[in-house]
Amino acid sequence: MKRWMWTVFAVIIAVGVGSYSYTRYRLQEDSYTAEMRTGERALQERNYTLAETSFTHATRTKASSTEAQRYLTQTQTYVAGQEALAARKFDVAKRDFMTVKTTKHGAVTLINQAQEQLTLIKKVQQKRKTYQQQYQKAAELNKANEFTDSNVVIAKLLQDKAFKQRYYQDIRKNVLDLQKQNNASLKTLTGSAPVIPSAAQAVTGMTGSQQQTQRTPATKQQAAASSSTSSANHSMGSSAAANNSYGDSQVQTTRAELTAQGLDGSSYSDAQIRAILQRAAAQHLSLAQAAQTMNYSSDQIQATRAELAQAGFNASQYTDAQIEAILQQASLQHMSLARAARSLQ
Repeated sequence: MKRWMWTVFAVIIAVGVGSYSYTRYRLQEDSYTAEMRTGERALQERNYTLAETSFTHATRTKASSTEAQRYLTQTQTYVAGQEALAARKFDVAKRDFMTVKTTKHGAVTLINQAQEQLTLIKKVQQKRKTYQQQYQKAAELNKANEFTDSNVVIAKLLQDKAFKQRYYQDIRKNVLDLQKQNNASLKTLTGSAPVIPSAAQAVTGMTGSQQQTQRTPATKQQAAASSSTSSANHSMGSSAAANNSYGDSQVQTTRAELTAQGLDGSSYSDAQIRAILQRAAAQHLSLAQAAQTMNYSSDQIQATRAELAQAGFNASQYTDAQIEAILQQASLQHMSLARAARSLQ
C-alpha cells in the first residue's frame, strides 16, 4: 500500500478516536452538571435524601471533582446534625451544624440552613432551662405537700404550646408524671377528684394563700355520704331564704364568676348562690371564700366526730364550731381530718 494511503487511514482513526473521547467527555460533563444542579435544588427544598443521592452520582460521574465530594460530605453531616437534634443530643448537633457552617467553598444553602439550626438550638436550650426550673419548682411544692400549688405551676407549663414540641418531651413526661402524683395525693386527702387549676390561675401563677379562695370544698364526709350533701344544700337554701333581694340575673352572674375562679358554679342551686352572696356581703368575703366556708350540716359534723373518734381522738371534747374549723382546715389545706385536728390544737 502506498504511503499516502497509510497516512489518510491514520488521520481517519485519529479523528474518530478524538471525536469519541470528546463526545464521552461532554456527556460526562453534562451528567455531572445535571446531578449537581439537582442536588443544589434539593437542598433548597430541604430534600436531603435526594441531595445526597445526586451528589453521590456526581462523584461517581466525575471522580476528580472535589466540589461534589465536599457537597456530599456537607449534606451527610447536616443530616447527622438533624438526627442528633431530634434525639436531643444538642452538643453533637451543634458540632455537626458548626462543621457544615464553616465548610470552605461549601453549599451556600446548607451554610445558611446550618446557621438557622444553630440559632434554633440556642433558643431550645434556653427554653429547656426555663421549663426545667418550672418543673423543679413544681417538684419542690409536691415534696412540701403543696399539691394544688404544684398543679398550678404545672398547668402554666402545659398551656405553653411550645412545650409540646419534641425538644421538650423528656421534661414534659416528668411534668405529667408529677401531675398524676399530685392528683393521686389530693384525692387521697380530700376523698374526691382534684379540681384542675383554671386558665386564670395558670396565667397569673397564683399559689398558696391566694388560691385558698379558689379551691373546691371537699371532705371525706362529702364524698362518703350523698345525704350529707343534701343536708348541706338544705342548710344553705334556708340561710339564703332570709334574703330574696338577689335577682336571677345576679345569680347567673355569680355562678359564672365562681366557675371562672376555679369552682364548679353549676353545682350550686339558686338558693345556694343567694346564700353565698348573703354570706359574702355580711362577712366581707370574696365569693369564692363565701362558697368555701358555708356551714356544714349536722350530719357532716357527726360523721366527722365519729371519724376522729376512730382515729384515737376524744371527739366529744370538740364543739360543733371546732368540728367545722377542722373540716375547713382539711379542705383548704388538703389534709386528713386527723392532721387538721392536730394543727388546730
